[in-house]
Amino acid sequence: MEKKWFIGIDISKKTLDVVIYVPTKKHADETNYERFLNKEEGYKSLLCWLKKKNMAKKRLVISMENTGIYSFDLCLFLEAASIDYCSFNPLHLKRSLGLVRGKNDRVDAERIAYFAYLHRDELSYSKLSGSSIIRLRDFAAERKRFVKQQAEYKGFLTDRKDCEMTSTIGRAAHMVKILDEEIASVEEEMLQIINSDPSILRNYELLNSIKGIGTINAMNTIIHTNNFQAFETARQYACYLGIAPFEHSSGTSIKGKTRVYPTGAKLLKADLSQAANSAIVWDKEMKEYYERKRKEGKAYGVVLNAVKFKLVGRMFAVVKRGTPFVELMTYKK
Repeated sequence: MEKKWFIGIDISKKTLDVVIYVPTKKHADETNYERFLNKEEGYKSLLCWLKKKNMAKKRLVISMENTGIYSFDLCLFLEAASIDYCSFNPLHLKRSLGLVRGKNDRVDAERIAYFAYLHRDELSYSKLSGSSIIRLRDFAAERKRFVKQQAEYKGFLTDRKDCEMTSTIGRAAHMVKILDEEIASVEEEMLQIINSDPSILRNYELLNSIKGIGTINAMNTIIHTNNFQAFETARQYACYLGIAPFEHSSGTSIKGKTRVYPTGAKLLKADLSQAANSAIVWDKEMKEYYERKRKEGKAYGVVLNAVKFKLVGRMFAVVKRGTPFVELMTYKK
């Protein structure tokens, strides 16, 4: 059913600023703006406010920025109420709206609603991940914090490896050991969640059949693709990671090299770099490809990025086929 009402919400920790976009008005007036509490009481008041304006749920769409934990409860409520909503990337919104002067919550909500109205024919409605994916995401974030802390302590110990043993160095070594145990504990809980969900377990095992893709990269991919439901193609996910190459040319004067762009999930890309380095060592086809491209004069980073792109392609391929990866070089005569 075609949408008639486009509503923008600017989300903060405690409040929701809500604006109903009206194409015939330059700016929203008091009748189309309201502020609610960012909790269940406020969500119910929002629903009552919309009903008073005779807005049918099937004819409206609510749009918002993806603000993580601050928008999570609202998304749960909207899904339970069968209301379509779109959760936009804040950076995408900022760059799409052009030059902006001034800022307040009401204006931000109006801009979000306006963005949804402009793109009404191509909106893709959001949907929360399943409970298993959400729990995996929380554990992955916890593991990342532990790994970061451990890296700091390891760096401290490396700098003082030739120094006399002190209580400070001893405590740092002890913290490295404790964090090792905590990381192992988190990974064990993540594996328990994976083993308890057949659809996730199936894809996890398929990903691990690819040389270079280990436990962490398989988990990361399942989490950030919503178990391969959030992206239709490998290139879409590669764009999300920031490893997809794009043409850089204009007219006859600008003919730059094809290149990747810095925006992307940098930590995921870093983990995938480790997978690419491993694949170059253990996968015959990847090793042959890497060596051939390096002999052609390609820079190390360029070739490594291409290997990462190939790994992403393989991950989507095995999941789509539903069969483990087969190394073709094994059968090459």
